[in-house]
Amino acid sequence: MTRFVLASDLDRTLVHSAKRLLPGEDAPVVEVYKDRGITVAREPTIAALRELAEESAFVPVTTRSREQLARITPIWQMAERGWAICANGATLLHRGQVDRTWKAEVDRICGESASVSEARQMLELEIGSPDTVDWMPLLRDCDKRFLYCTLELEQAPGDLEAAANAVLEPFGWHAILHGRKLYSLPEGVCKGRAVRHLRDRLEIDELMAAGDSALDIELLLAAEHRWCPIDAELVEQDRVPPDTRLTEAGHVGAGQQIAEDALRWATAQATT
Repeated sequence: MTRFVLASDLDRTLVHSAKRLLPGEDAPVVEVYKDRGITVAREPTIAALRELAEESAFVPVTTRSREQLARITPIWQMAERGWAICANGATLLHRGQVDRTWKAEVDRICGESASVSEARQMLELEIGSPDTVDWMPLLRDCDKRFLYCTLELEQAPGDLEAAANAVLEPFGWHAILHGRKLYSLPEGVCKGRAVRHLRDRLEIDELMAAGDSALDIELLLAAEHRWCPIDAELVEQDRVPPDTRLTEAGHVGAGQQIAEDALRWATAQATT
């Protein structure tokens, strides 16, 4: 049995875009891509997560693929020694390798909906593609489980999320707009479902969670103790789940507060 675990979203929760650093903010680079430092996190954030990971009490939970997660070097080093959830819950990793038990379950879940190629074909036909519209520079799949496209929000249709849902829902998929990306996913593939599976499997006593967007709602609801950054999309949209603690700081400060609060709480409970 594992007593306490923090299962947390990464981007815009624990780690943040280097381009979005606020005036006066400073944080070390934790992800390099194409020779550019693109993601940052404060040193105390990483230090607190390492302490949790040493007690098998930290599980990264991300929409990123395994390869994209591996680029966040300090987080990947922790994940290689424990568990991680990628592809918005579609991929469960144990010590860096795909867990076959969960893969079989996700294969079953996805088998109840249209395939990734079918969903892509419907989106391209009814919504658009990088070849047909100027406001969608990129459309890709993640681990061959779901689709995401980057957007030029100023040019994209204002009802894009609703329009995508109208196209996808008859085929067992749904769409979520998060920042500059539109995610299209099979029903049943979500972070919360993967976390609940892992909780049962590891017999986790109490779960802590943190997240910032609609993709994280089920993750937050799966936990007894939950945090959300004060400057998160969930706050802007008034969709923060009940009894979720908002951080006092935003951006990289939010990541530090979440990691340190979780470590402090887990340490206190471990001594009782």
